[in-house]
Amino acid sequence: MKLGFIDGTFPRPTAGSVIFEQWRRVDLMVTSWIWNSISRDFVESFMYVSSSRELWLEIQGRYGRSNGPMVYQIQREISSISQRDLSLTAYVTRLNKIWNELSYLAPNPKCTCGGCTCGVNKAIAERNENTQLMQLLMELHESFDYEKKLDFDARTFGRAFSMVFTVEKQRFMESKTGTSP
Repeated sequence: MKLGFIDGTFPRPTAGSVIFEQWRRVDLMVTSWIWNSISRDFVESFMYVSSSRELWLEIQGRYGRSNGPMVYQIQREISSISQRDLSLTAYVTRLNKIWNELSYLAPNPKCTCGGCTCGVNKAIAERNENTQLMQLLMELHESFDYEKKLDFDARTFGRAFSMVFTVEKQRFMESKTGTSP
């Protein structure tokens, strides 16, 4: 909830409203957290901001930089990653780490209609899951080619992972016991 003070989703209420004093106290606390996280040399140049949001925007304006080159590098990394000799869990963990970095640097747009009655948030989440599923399957080890083709339209990332993970465990157990189905 405190993030809403700096990203603008919890704006300053009108002075004199019932929640203004409570908002002001929390905003001052958030402002002090930000001040305490930056070098003392810079704090003085931000002393006269009127809110944590204003402070955040000032810092971002002066010291923020374009995420374009980093997003480009992450996209290249995603396109070059493959399972190779990694276990499925290690491969998916690596993909998740990269996807998390990407979502931090280039977040998806979000509906602001309040409660999202238009369904755009759900559509964006589904598109992301489908993109991640494709990225997982494209570079999955070739020994899983058969599983990649099964019931493709009804598959979610979670179901695909579960199915391939089960096959991987079965193959591992078969290799240990010397049996095959």
